[in-house]
Amino acid sequence: MSGHDHQTIDRQSSGLGIMARLWWMLLGNMVLALCLIFIYRNTGGFLHAADPVFWVTVASLVLVRYLDIRFFHGRTATDGAPASITHWVRYTVLLVACSAAVWVLAHAANYLF
Repeated sequence: MSGHDHQTIDRQSSGLGIMARLWWMLLGNMVLALCLIFIYRNTGGFLHAADPVFWVTVASLVLVRYLDIRFFHGRTATDGAPASITHWVRYTVLLVACSAAVWVLAHAANYLF
């Protein structure tokens, strides 16, 4: 194993690298789901305190995924291959599009029901 491969493994298994992956793969998405539940159940008007939390979380997911790829040699979630900026762009577009759609649906469901 070369020295560069050893550095890559060290960065991937560092505390920050593990926290980054844990945030963008699991915890951040759980925060988004909770925000959507709060938005749906809100009875006090159109905007809710969960709205800015939702969008800040989306922004943090995009940023943390970038940092994971750029500094921690992140891997793809599906097959464990090395992730590239192309993966990040695809992730960002999909995340923002899906987040906007479910955010609108949560508000529409709140209004209609």
